[in-house]
Amino acid sequence: MSDRLKDKTCIITGGGAGLGEATAFLFAEQGAQVVVMDQCAEDAKRVTDQIQADGGSAVAVIADVTKEPDVERTVSAALELGGSIDVLVNNAAVGGAGYNYTVTDLPDEVWYRCMEVNMRGPTLCMKHVIPVMKQQAKGSIVNVGSISSVVGLPTQGIYAATKGAILQLTRQVAIDFTRYGIRVNCILPGGMDTPMMRRELSDPKSQETAEKEKAMMPMPRYAEPREVAYAIVFLASDEASYITGASLAVDGGFTAQ
Repeated sequence: MSDRLKDKTCIITGGGAGLGEATAFLFAEQGAQVVVMDQCAEDAKRVTDQIQADGGSAVAVIADVTKEPDVERTVSAALELGGSIDVLVNNAAVGGAGYNYTVTDLPDEVWYRCMEVNMRGPTLCMKHVIPVMKQQAKGSIVNVGSISSVVGLPTQGIYAATKGAILQLTRQVAIDFTRYGIRVNCILPGGMDTPMMRRELSDPKSQETAEKEKAMMPMPRYAEPREVAYAIVFLASDEASYITGASLAVDGGFTAQ
């Protein structure tokens, strides 16, 4: 165990699976007290139980980032756990096969759901966490964007729109709140070897898109979630004390092309 996040209280949305799970485990290894926020009670409990079994400090909060009372309840749980909120990781998002449409065939319900989770969710979390960070005069927020924040990919119209928006929102919130000691940054992952990605690859439509993307990668493989989580740890930690409003691609060189 290292101490890069020692005694910091951290909220990770979507912390029960994939990148969120890897981040929760790595944060705990780095000394953080972790609030695992997830809609799935089973996943949140599994991650929390494992952190505690490994000697770490964690609490599970079963909550939906799109529901303001759930976000408020998560903030309260974090304050009860550690007395502060030092880090917020806005990781929860939707995407994949069910959201792969062009603008001409995009169903309204898909548009609304993607906007609700991918944009309103992080906005609500920042709305309720930032006042706590302002009072502390310190804090770090890491938003999870995507390579789709900065490049176009086939049939990812609405997903790319939300991820582009989260990148710009990161910059705006950084400008608005840096003077209060709050840093706000964004990571841009490429494809990751997560359970969601493996489910996606069983869908012919998604498999075709994924294989095209993989063929374009300078590093011709998907990232392990932990590889991306290390970038989140860096931006969350005091090592990144002079970094705000920035984006960091963790994509095997994809967006360098």
